[in-house]
Amino acid sequence: MTETGEAPGGRGAYRDGVRLTRRGRIAVGTLAAGVAAALAAVLVSAVDPFGTEGARRAAPGVSRPPRATPTPSPTTPVVLDWEVHHERKLRAWPAVPTTYATVVHDDGDASYRRRGSRIVEYVVPGDDSNRLRLTTYAHRPRSLSAWGAREAARLREYWPDAEVHTEPVHFRDRPALLLDATYTFSPQTPTRTRRLQLLTTTAGGRSYDLYVEMPRVPAAEHIGRAVFQGARDRLRIDGA
Repeated sequence: MTETGEAPGGRGAYRDGVRLTRRGRIAVGTLAAGVAAALAAVLVSAVDPFGTEGARRAAPGVSRPPRATPTPSPTTPVVLDWEVHHERKLRAWPAVPTTYATVVHDDGDASYRRRGSRIVEYVVPGDDSNRLRLTTYAHRPRSLSAWGAREAARLREYWPDAEVHTEPVHFRDRPALLLDATYTFSPQTPTRTRRLQLLTTTAGGRSYDLYVEMPRVPAAEHIGRAVFQGARDRLRIDGA
């Protein structure tokens, strides 16, 4: 029979027939608490050896442990060498990457001549996937918005699947319109084409249309956007 009791006067206690002093009881209690804590740690480790439950509790609202997000690498800038062309009939100085060559002038097109319009177009020799064209018209449209709507309708007429977005911008401190269009150029070329296009007018009443076409694939778009932005920023127009 086991007896446990407090000695009269609180000077000690008996456990399993052994008298314990106050210091002894504290030591036994501390030892028991340590054993219990160690046993609990072993049980938790057996259930959740990697401590994920603790991670979940530490991040309220997260259903799984947070993971490090890799830092995306920066986009490599496109470095282009530019050459300015003096297109007298267009009364303009378009800047073109030195890898591009002139492939179209409209001198032989009677319909353009009748309208007083002029065109020049540049591509990389042997690769016309990135095309830069500048057109001038002798007349001024009623409004930029009407011109943009007419141009968007024309694109949808040529390419029924065309998606066209327009945005008012400025060019040389004058109102302008930016068109961003995507379409399937032909059934033989399933890769869609993207066109960035600037419509603007001069104080003298002439209107200009600058666009760059490019395949809708990341590498070609990256270059095509750089070509369009560089050509737009460097374009000089007589009277603008």
